[in-house]
Amino acid sequence: MKLVQARLLIIAALAAGAWSTLPIEDRQTAHQTVRWAEPENRSIEISDVNGSIRVVGEDRQDVQMTADTIIRAATVEDVSRAKQLEGLTVTQSGAAIRVCATPQYCGCDNGRQRHDGTREERYQVRVDFDLRVPKHVIVKACSVNGGTLSVNNTDGDFDMRNVNGGVELMNVGGSGRAETVNGSLSASFAASPQKPSAFKTVNGSVSVALPSDLNADLKLKTVNGGLYTDFDAAPLPSAAPIRERRNGGYVYRRNRSVSVRVGRGGPELTFDGVNGDVRVLRRK
Repeated sequence: MKLVQARLLIIAALAAGAWSTLPIEDRQTAHQTVRWAEPENRSIEISDVNGSIRVVGEDRQDVQMTADTIIRAATVEDVSRAKQLEGLTVTQSGAAIRVCATPQYCGCDNGRQRHDGTREERYQVRVDFDLRVPKHVIVKACSVNGGTLSVNNTDGDFDMRNVNGGVELMNVGGSGRAETVNGSLSASFAASPQKPSAFKTVNGSVSVALPSDLNADLKLKTVNGGLYTDFDAAPLPSAAPIRERRNGGYVYRRNRSVSVRVGRGGPELTFDGVNGDVRVLRRK
């Protein structure tokens, strides 16, 4: 397991344990409308630690956001401290909008920031997001604990990353990646990805439905599970087995994967599981 992945799992375990023992709860809901300064290549990035993210594409030109925050704390004073140190932030620069549940984890590519440890010991914060966005926007979303990342009815590119929770893409277009560690991944595409895309989980299933007129090269892989597609597909040459030197000789091993071409072929679409089935289906 990669070091970053292992650290995220440790954070998740600590957070889950603390949440169950903290006696005081504070709830609040925030509503906000945000507009882009530039009309082209618009994107939105939402980063969370504990909570779910739901994004719905609509015929609109702004972002309508609702954020439900729950603080669990040891004392009333700890609730006040949480409100001072944590807190939702929204920034807008040109064609990009960034939404952060907490300054401790702001931006999907920045990693978790250093802090004094008070958060895990004295309080925990959960933020559940619901966002209504233009259909053509580029969406990036990430979370660690306790919720599903879902995108519905958009046709812009996507980048979805979860740790403990599922990922759902419904009635989408665009290209990108969607991955989680502990959770299932499901997707249904109204239009086929036009660029290389990847769908991955470790503990869970992968199920992706694509239009019947798909033209793509598919790479399906799992370790403990089955591989299935109902597309008419032609096998592609398999990669050479991996060779390892051991005890003065060589050991060859091959990953449980298949590569096939659908239609005329096209962008490589990768479907990667470890403990679960991988299914690539015709959209009904």
